[in-house]
Amino acid sequence: MSSNIREFAQRIPPSVKWAIFVVLAAKILLLAIGYAVTIFVVGYHSQPWNIVAYSFAKWDGPNFVRLAKGWYVNTGDAANLIVYFPLYPFLIRIFTINFNYADLTAMAISNVFSGIAFSYLYKLAKLEFNEKVAFRAVLFLSIFPTAYFLTAPYTESLFFAFVLSSLYYSRIGKWQLAGITSFFASLTRLPGLLMFPVLVTEYLNSKGWSPRKISKNIVWAFSSIGGFLIYLNINNQVTGNPFTFVTVQANHFFERFSPKDGLMAAYYFGTTSAYPNNITLGIAPLGFAVFGLIVIALAVWKRFRPVYIVYTFLSWAFAVSVSFWISVPRYIMAMLPMFMLFGLLSNRKLITIVSSLVSLSLLCFFTILFVRGWWAF
Repeated sequence: MSSNIREFAQRIPPSVKWAIFVVLAAKILLLAIGYAVTIFVVGYHSQPWNIVAYSFAKWDGPNFVRLAKGWYVNTGDAANLIVYFPLYPFLIRIFTINFNYADLTAMAISNVFSGIAFSYLYKLAKLEFNEKVAFRAVLFLSIFPTAYFLTAPYTESLFFAFVLSSLYYSRIGKWQLAGITSFFASLTRLPGLLMFPVLVTEYLNSKGWSPRKISKNIVWAFSSIGGFLIYLNINNQVTGNPFTFVTVQANHFFERFSPKDGLMAAYYFGTTSAYPNNITLGIAPLGFAVFGLIVIALAVWKRFRPVYIVYTFLSWAFAVSVSFWISVPRYIMAMLPMFMLFGLLSNRKLITIVSSLVSLSLLCFFTILFVRGWWAF
């Protein structure tokens, strides 16, 4: 048995081993920061697993657990949880044996699916480029300034896993799998609906943009609409209105479609607020919004495949479309093809080292803010 394991390990490419190493190292670093800050700064002392859960169960995180426990209702403050899509809380609900430890279940799900997301990012980058680019793509996602959301009980990991797998399967022509995974993406987060135009783009591009080559497989590109319709049905069943989430988002969470208001609010917070709100509510959202535009320009310049340009642009547009840009740095991370772009552009060791150190420093800084309970996207 041990010899078989050694033979299997020897067949694993070095780039894969290094990719696994950096992902695990990044997660261990984040968990260590959370543990240390919670004990020595926040002053919370308990069992180690409770400390870890407490460290990252901040802001939206507890709401997913709360929704898993009580599901959707139409009365009281819990009625505002209608804005959260159902797949992640459903998984927490079915995998939790004792709800006293539901936060740990939520974190476990997030970390398992982040591993799946990393694996599909690697496979996708290797398919498009090579193993070196694939490794660097994984590296840059694992240390992205807001990558702590891939460890915390948030939907990022689940969403990224389904989006990247859908992109991968569409690239190799497995449209049924591409459609199924896009369906689950839209059951996880509203931007999952973007997979409809994205998959249509890839399908038409794979057919040389010739209408005569279109077959019944294109139906799978519409799958993400099905996931969104299920969510609308939940809204309707619980509240009598399929679009209640829009009203709650505007009235309770102060989010509506207004990119101009979002821009002006971020500028206001950045120039008038005290530290650290001037950074997290103003400077960082503005900076990441501009950063996203630069990424789009670079993707066009490097002549990325149309599907990646379309997805990257739509993800950026969604991130900056709201009237409150406080989550823009987290949403920009969802511009997933940019990590392949980073892997392609950082073909020199010095570039990789410098950009990694900058990103890692920001990751540690924002993680500390998040664990301390301050707003960090």
